[in-house]
Amino acid sequence: MVHTLGSSPQKSGLTISMVKYHLFWAPSIKTSPRGEEIRWTDLKCPCSAEWAFQNHQEINSHLPATAHLFGFETSTGSFQPMRKHWFLDRCNEIWSNSGFSVLPGHSFRIGGTTHLLLLGVDPFIVMAQGRWKSTAFLEYWRLCEEIIPTFVSFSLTSQSSLLSTMSLFKQWLLSPL
Repeated sequence: MVHTLGSSPQKSGLTISMVKYHLFWAPSIKTSPRGEEIRWTDLKCPCSAEWAFQNHQEINSHLPATAHLFGFETSTGSFQPMRKHWFLDRCNEIWSNSGFSVLPGHSFRIGGTTHLLLLGVDPFIVMAQGRWKSTAFLEYWRLCEEIIPTFVSFSLTSQSSLLSTMSLFKQWLLSPL
């Protein structure tokens, strides 16, 4: 769970290639109790974390700086941090009412991984973005029938070849940690 206040240090900017990014320090999360930097890149798509975060900040601009970074005002006028089960319950209510299956929270991580891979993002970058320190992220690959052709297509049209990328990846997988 992220325990970050609205007043916590954050950084937004543009990369040299003009891509927006945002980061903040989370003092404690499930996989890093001592804290970790959380970051995202604006993918300029409907599911962009950057768009969602900016929208959240605009809607909740009246929150005090001492409120949780992902907090909101409740119907009683108090300020509460977003809770995982509240968020998932609401998502599942919307999906269920629309005829879709309900999903567990981990599906967001799987979906994010698949999304980046389908965009052709190098597996090493996906691994870094997901903050994996092992090959566990390979378990998150879905839609291989889409991902593999995507990488093959990119390798045919770019200077870096799929074989060298996968060879480096294989070497990394086999190297002792």
